[in-house]
Amino acid sequence: MPQQKASRAGWLGVLVTICIWTGFILVSRHGGKSALTGWDITGLRFGVGALVSLFFLPRVSLPPLRVSALFAVFGGIGYAIAVYAGFRLAPAAHASVLLPGSLPFATAVIAWLWLGQKPSRPQRIALALVFAGILLTAADTFSHGPRLTGRQLLGDALFLCGSSSWATFTLLLRRHPAPPLAATVAITLGSAAAYLPLWLLFLPSTLAQAPVTEIALQAAYQGVLVVFVAMILYAFAVRQLGPQTVALLMAFVPGLSALAAVPILGEPLSLLSLAGLAAVTFGAVLGARATSGTGPAR
Repeated sequence: MPQQKASRAGWLGVLVTICIWTGFILVSRHGGKSALTGWDITGLRFGVGALVSLFFLPRVSLPPLRVSALFAVFGGIGYAIAVYAGFRLAPAAHASVLLPGSLPFATAVIAWLWLGQKPSRPQRIALALVFAGILLTAADTFSHGPRLTGRQLLGDALFLCGSSSWATFTLLLRRHPAPPLAATVAITLGSAAAYLPLWLLFLPSTLAQAPVTEIALQAAYQGVLVVFVAMILYAFAVRQLGPQTVALLMAFVPGLSALAAVPILGEPLSLLSLAGLAAVTFGAVLGARATSGTGPAR
């Protein structure tokens, strides 16, 4: 492919990826307000994802069983259960800050505590901005009165748990490198094997009462677009444009998703939420300029 066409294809790939990851916040929050439980959306993600994974399985070489299990625990089950439960309790703006927005902070803290990797001075400045955005989001939660505060605080905590789970997976992937498609297949099949039997036999479900259109939306978006299409396009964009350029562009996902939630989900943004989003976005941009990014959580 000629260089100019490759560059255009890379830009198209990253723009579609931004749209999918922005849509992830909106579609997941919509699902959190629907008849489906968080357990159901997690089951649809892994069930549909496993079917797609079976198509790719002959084409990839999976990591060792122990590594695949760790990938599934942190990049699959732990992340999905936490975030889909959080989407039932807290608004999309909080998810924007505390999922993709806080990922660089969570990754840096875990890398420091676990691997002894101290961030550089520019990274520390970026992380301070991200932390300020997290504190502003917490302040927004406390401004809603006691009736909503407890509910939203639990949702915020779940988002932070999900971000920390994905950050741990990111660090595991650095220690046990695997091609993106192979890692995704390992996560999805491992998560499906462990989670689906528990969901079908023991966990609360409203799948039978939910509208077919809602089930189809969550199944297609979570199990196909988010898990596979965005991953493939992201990896392609990184090859064509470089990781730093792609990471800089991905830094705008939190702001885009929060702003889009205003007309689409009817969730207005407070001044504290806007300030938190601004801090997280500037922190993510500075962090991406200081080091190559890993992409937002999805």
